[in-house]
Amino acid sequence: MFLTVEDGLILGPVCWLFGHIFELIYKFVGLLTPSGVVNLSICVILFTFIIRGFLFPINFKQQKSTKVMNFIQPEINKATKKYNGKTDQESMMKKNEETQKIQKKYGVSMTAGCLPALLQLPVFYGLYRVIQNIPAYVSDMKDKYQVIVDGLKTASFNSEGLKAFNLDNSASYIDVINAVATDADGSVSTAVAAAKIMMNNSSASGGKVTDNIVIDVLDKMSATDWNQLLDVVKFKTTDIANTVAEYVDNFQHMNSFLFGINISEAPGMKLTIAIIVPLLSAFFQFLQSKISQLSSNTNTSDPAQAQANRMMKFMTIGFPIMSFFICVNLPVAIGLYWIVGAIIAIITQLIINAYYNRCDMEQVVEKCKEKAAKKQAKQQAKHPNKKSFYERMMDAQNGNVSTDERQSENINKMAASRLKTYNNPATDNGKNDSSVNTTHYKEGSIASKANIMLQYQNKGNEKGGKK
Repeated sequence: MFLTVEDGLILGPVCWLFGHIFELIYKFVGLLTPSGVVNLSICVILFTFIIRGFLFPINFKQQKSTKVMNFIQPEINKATKKYNGKTDQESMMKKNEETQKIQKKYGVSMTAGCLPALLQLPVFYGLYRVIQNIPAYVSDMKDKYQVIVDGLKTASFNSEGLKAFNLDNSASYIDVINAVATDADGSVSTAVAAAKIMMNNSSASGGKVTDNIVIDVLDKMSATDWNQLLDVVKFKTTDIANTVAEYVDNFQHMNSFLFGINISEAPGMKLTIAIIVPLLSAFFQFLQSKISQLSSNTNTSDPAQAQANRMMKFMTIGFPIMSFFICVNLPVAIGLYWIVGAIIAIITQLIINAYYNRCDMEQVVEKCKEKAAKKQAKQQAKHPNKKSFYERMMDAQNGNVSTDERQSENINKMAASRLKTYNNPATDNGKNDSSVNTTHYKEGSIASKANIMLQYQNKGNEKGGKK
């Protein structure tokens, strides 16, 4: 049920917050509209600006971390140069440890961009749910749809009109709505999907369907669908018929965008003016990716950075293609959000790039270094014996994990086995020998993972630490 608001532990509060923000925008635009008929495309654009504004501090911090990382990359390359080309476990861990020490000194991390990306996942889904299901969060629209549903419940239907949909006089208003929404004329993918959910619920509940599910279908019907529905329906009174006609006309104006595009309809793979929305979405996604590359490190001497650059190049093509197909099959309102969001991201990226191009990066990096030193001193005072992840891993490999550090029993066993002197049956070419360790380890246990690490290390040692 799309109209039912999200009530998950994480996404529920996000959708609730965004829904209230959108309703406030709706009411604000309504105050500025003489006719009182709010254009939802304006609400979507303003909504996108506000949400992007909330995310700006996170994006700015992410860009700052990227700039600092690019600046200190030569220092990292110099410190880890001696490990380049080595694939044995010990060398790789030492290289990572050296890299982490330098990053820690400046208060940055290779994973600094992951947190903002993860935070934006529930944000994007919340935006999608609100824009996709506006009546669920805007009470004025839901009230108008409720009047229409109540009118349909007491209405009769034109016999000739029913025959056009292969229905007889026993058909209910649910059957008529489903026939109209799934008819080839004017049907859109979102209306068809909503109608399918409605009919599934009708079958499961013995023909009873909640008003919310019906409203969800009505909200996603095209202008052609509405004309077909009103031609078939005979409302009980003239007043109801006039009120419904007025509300339907309001919805058409509310959903109207440039060149008569209806933002509640999905463009589909058809040569109509609406196809420009997914095309523009793909174009601006591509442009955003290209501009973001201007602030990335193009140094390919570092294998990790070279891999990141290859991934970014793939995303430059992959994201626009994904954006196009998503916007083709979802209402234009979603595509409008993506277009506006991409434009805001491009402008933001250009402003940040211009800001840091004028800054003295040495001063910026020095401030980061001072801030990181203060943070580390504070953490050291609270936890004087706390070690980093790589330090604990190196201790485990060298057998230096002490029991007073409250390590788990499995880690102590792995450390006591000393990976460097561990007898691995894989290194004996499968020969039966009493000296060969034939122990079988539980799949997924730390001991089995340690054994895999050792096999990899032994192969590297046999080849001189190189591939």
